Amino acid sequence: YLVTRSNETLDSKVFEEDLSDPARIGGESRVLGPLLGLIGTGSIGWGLLARPEFGNFHDRLISFGDLLSIDRVGSSFLVDFAIFGLFQGWLVDDDLRRRGYEVEDLVVLRNVAKFVPFFGLAAYLIARPSLPSRQGA
Repeated sequence: YLVTRSNETLDSKVFEEDLSDPARIGGESRVLGPLLGLIGTGSIGWGLLARPEFGNFHDRLISFGDLLSIDRVGSSFLVDFAIFGLFQGWLVDDDLRRRGYEVEDLVVLRNVAKFVPFFGLAAYLIARPSLPSRQGA
């Protein structure tokens, strides 16, 4: 929902009531961060430990390197990861502003989300402040 939302001014705050039902239910769920973290941990565990017939970690690392050296699609994912890593930093700052916080208010959470790949964003989704409500404003 962070990418498909409408434009707003830098000082505009978004309220919970402004979101569509799918965005409010899915995007604001406290289950989203742990679920994504679990999926990422499972993927790493599967890549390192599952299917021992494919060799140990060293063998898998060599095979992965060989795959990236000949497969354009596989190596393009590394470029995608780098681009998303840069874009993710902008999304986190923007999301904090939309929640009514300045980026200086939550420096540790912001830096974890921006500079720890994948799991930092999962931690941000767990610990980010809730959107304000018009009823409480």
